[in-house]
Amino acid sequence: MSTSEKDQHHELHIFVNRRKFEEGDGVREEMTGAQIAALVGVPADNAVVRLESGPDKHEIETNEVVHIKNGQHFLVTRKVVEGGHES
Repeated sequence: MSTSEKDQHHELHIFVNRRKFEEGDGVREEMTGAQIAALVGVPADNAVVRLESGPDKHEIETNEVVHIKNGQHFLVTRKVVEGGHES
């Protein structure tokens, strides 16, 4: 196996909202929910992050550390904030 083949084989990547992100985009072996949300530009205080692949699908807290597995899929949405005003 050549060096380039080895590099391609071991390039860590995940999918967030169906978009592929790699190590050059900021993907690491351990990431928080906030770091995953930041990949798609959603601020941590307004993010809902879900692991969408594998048998362990669940919501991830923004301060929760996730051990990233190659090819995992995450869904990041914004919390619904209902606006209003006081009379």
